[in-house]
Amino acid sequence: MKKITLSILAVAALFAIACTQEEASTSSTTAKVTTGSTTTLATTPKKFLFDATKAETAGNADWILDADSTNPQRIPTPAQSGITATTPESYWRGGLSSWGVALAKLGHTVETLPSGTAITYGGTGVQDLKNYDVYVVTEPNIRFTAAEKTAILRFVQNGGGLFIIGNHNGADRNNDGYDAVKVWNDLMSTNTVKTNPFGFTFNAVNISETTTNRLSATTDPILNGSQGVVSNLKFSAGSTLSLNTTANTTVKGLIWRSTSTQGTTNVMCASATFGTGRVFAICDSSPADDGTGTPGDTLYPGWTELVSHSRLHMNASLWLAKL
Repeated sequence: MKKITLSILAVAALFAIACTQEEASTSSTTAKVTTGSTTTLATTPKKFLFDATKAETAGNADWILDADSTNPQRIPTPAQSGITATTPESYWRGGLSSWGVALAKLGHTVETLPSGTAITYGGTGVQDLKNYDVYVVTEPNIRFTAAEKTAILRFVQNGGGLFIIGNHNGADRNNDGYDAVKVWNDLMSTNTVKTNPFGFTFNAVNISETTTNRLSATTDPILNGSQGVVSNLKFSAGSTLSLNTTANTTVKGLIWRSTSTQGTTNVMCASATFGTGRVFAICDSSPADDGTGTPGDTLYPGWTELVSHSRLHMNASLWLAKL
């Protein structure tokens, strides 16, 4: 009887060791998401950096993940490790908290690049862009410096993902003479890397409408990704893009104004590649707005207004991260 018991114990010990080794071998490529009752393995974890250096909180804007004081801090609090499948977006306080919480639920890491922090690439700083997979910039209201432009473009060129969000003409929230339309066009037209590297420019217009005029292809990963099918898009004062396939042969319109042909004008969101990296651009910040943020700001629940809004942003996020 003792021999049988010892044999069983030995087998059990070997099984436990094997399981431990298997878990260790996968921990470097997967992240754990703890739900209310179970722990499941998420996709390969990626790092997302949300910019807060370009007056993203000026006026009524609140395009941040979280802020415990006047300015958003690098790491949202409470800790991301406390997020479960049922955690509400109010876990963090920012107009983009729903987006950040949704990414964290999939096992990814989100951070903020705080105001006053340099935008660099290839340096030694802990928040150098080389340390992230996707860089999100929502409605910037301050121009990028020459060095910052080079950093952003080299980041994408060398494999990074850039999530570009614009807004309507004239949305100059800090009154410095530059709205998001001008800031993004300045990046594209005046840099030392490549003129119009992504193959699109923002148009100085102001449109509001709901459209179902989307690319019909069912294989596009942004419109038909793992987070759901995108069937429509609502702009509440946004702009449009004009595409230039000569400047970048990969640029592709995804959703157009409701009465437009699916060509190179009246584009509401688009994607492109540059070097080994990827770019997604949408011309209104409203669909990302979850309606909550700093007390006193006028915000609207665009994230939940149409189910396609969260799907579009999440699918695009994962595509930029090469998932």
